[in-house]
Amino acid sequence: MAANARFRRPDFFRFGSLNESFAGCAPTVGVRRLPLQSPSSMRYSYPADEKKYDWLPLLLDAYNILDRAASLGLKEERRKRGREVACRKGCYECCLRPSVPITKIELAGISWYASEKLAGGIRDIVKRQLLDHLQTSQCPFLVDTACSIYPVRPIACRQFHVFGDACAKGEDPGVTRPTDIWSPGREVAQKVAMKILPFFGISSEKQKIIAFKSGFIVRESKEMHKMDWNVVYQAMVLFDTQIGPMQTTAD
Repeated sequence: MAANARFRRPDFFRFGSLNESFAGCAPTVGVRRLPLQSPSSMRYSYPADEKKYDWLPLLLDAYNILDRAASLGLKEERRKRGREVACRKGCYECCLRPSVPITKIELAGISWYASEKLAGGIRDIVKRQLLDHLQTSQCPFLVDTACSIYPVRPIACRQFHVFGDACAKGEDPGVTRPTDIWSPGREVAQKVAMKILPFFGISSEKQKIIAFKSGFIVRESKEMHKMDWNVVYQAMVLFDTQIGPMQTTAD
């Protein structure tokens, strides 16, 4: 693959089935989930913020649906393949040239988390990288080989899993070994969409189904590397001005 080629992923909401939808992977940095006693307990929870922002519970619920489906699906897939998932802490090849479709509600989540949850040295690095995002193909939220916004990483990143060997330098496994890719199916994609569509003013069950099937979310998505990340940088600066620099990363 050419050095400047992007790690391409077809949109989860366009395809949403095994070997048809690719996204990025990233390890956890300075965050906790609720105790893993059951799949439903995998949901990230920020009670005060969820009261403050009415769209945030929609986003976190959608992420929970996808994370649960991935957790359960991967368990079965491991059994069938007799192989382990390569994606793990320190795996970041797909973050160096990402082509990740994201929606406005995902962007809102990233802006919120970066502004109000990132702290200390990680916050400073992310701010610098947001300013310099046009100078590199790397995801601006990749810090020290890890995802600094892991709890709110995009849907396209959450649903991508590579079995077998870790991605080689410059490799796009969707091209080199697509059968090693696994992602939840279209049924999961629809459940996720049903959660976030109210953010776009689509509330009735009938209209949400029509919107999903007509590709509304695909049309509302934009490639991550085409985003103006200065907007998020300005939100972080504004928060620092109003609240003061955060010293520790919030869970």
